[in-house]
Amino acid sequence: MLFWLIKSNHFRVFLIVTCVINTSQGALNIFKKPLDSLDIKYGSFSEDLRQQMLAEAKKMFYFGYDNYMTYAFPMDELNPLLCCGRGPDYENPSNVNINDILGDYCLTLVDSLDTLAVLGNVTEFQNAVTNVIRNVSFDKDNVVQVFEVNIRVLGALISAHLLMMDPEQPFGNLRPSWYDGELLQLAHDLASRLLPAFEGSSTGIPYPRVNLRQGLPQPPTAETCTAGAGSLVLEFGLLSRLLDDPVYEGYARRANKVLWNLRAKSTGLLGNVIDVESGRWIGKLSGLGAGLDSYYEYLLKSYIMFGESEDYEMFAEAYRVIKQYMRRGRAHCNQGSGDHPLYVNVDMMSGAVHTWWIDSLQAAFAGIQV
Repeated sequence: MLFWLIKSNHFRVFLIVTCVINTSQGALNIFKKPLDSLDIKYGSFSEDLRQQMLAEAKKMFYFGYDNYMTYAFPMDELNPLLCCGRGPDYENPSNVNINDILGDYCLTLVDSLDTLAVLGNVTEFQNAVTNVIRNVSFDKDNVVQVFEVNIRVLGALISAHLLMMDPEQPFGNLRPSWYDGELLQLAHDLASRLLPAFEGSSTGIPYPRVNLRQGLPQPPTAETCTAGAGSLVLEFGLLSRLLDDPVYEGYARRANKVLWNLRAKSTGLLGNVIDVESGRWIGKLSGLGAGLDSYYEYLLKSYIMFGESEDYEMFAEAYRVIKQYMRRGRAHCNQGSGDHPLYVNVDMMSGAVHTWWIDSLQAAFAGIQV
């Protein structure tokens, strides 16, 4: 995911996605105090609790990061049971749970760059940048998932580059004197290795996986999820603008538009799994969780980032049909009679309830609504 700064019309927008789960008694007590009108609508934290949770989040991050650097670096991640590094599962190429994201490119280190910056740890951030430049290469004979590599690796590299190049340096002087755009060069190399997923598609919907060295695997996997194919424009769009090369953003925007045009004519809803080669919906479940979540997120954030009115128009229409078909329960979250509101999974063609379960990825939608 990207951390980014936007400057236009004399304002700066910081978009940071952070989720901290705290089940302490103090966290539960925020729901017991008297609520004013804004509290009722939005909820609130006391300053003491906010500071407590900030400290807890920082502690959790360093616990993971420090142990990764001690026991796993330069491999992709720390195996918590064996307390050693873990990379791709070369013995079982079909193990997509591991191989979709672990590509032998110091994943955890790269993915931690913007967090180190936001925490204001200038020394460790610069050490991490040095380690990335010295150790990361994408010239690997590994098959990875385009979506996962985009949000975790490409987004991290672009974010760290932008944070170092920001003349205002809001988190401290992050840029080493010797830095000369090396992370942007790595991002360019990586994105170019992801392009075969688009170039090999007759529909404009990217294939879900590529081999970083050889291109599109043969035979390619033809099924992809809506979120995977439609959550690329932030990273690809920023890269295009940093490089002054429209190719990357063009491919990502084309994928978004193709998916949008394939939504059900009867309801305006999208499904969750589609065939890349035919454009036929394989999964007709429509919801806000896995398989669809970040498609909606990226429509709105793309508008905030780039100011393209079409992105907002698509989001506004998607939000309208989401509320029409998926929302259940009372009108307000914290007041009124009836069931607490939730968004259910529905059939994309009819809008009828498909399932009542929700998954953890739906939690992001509240942030989009705010």
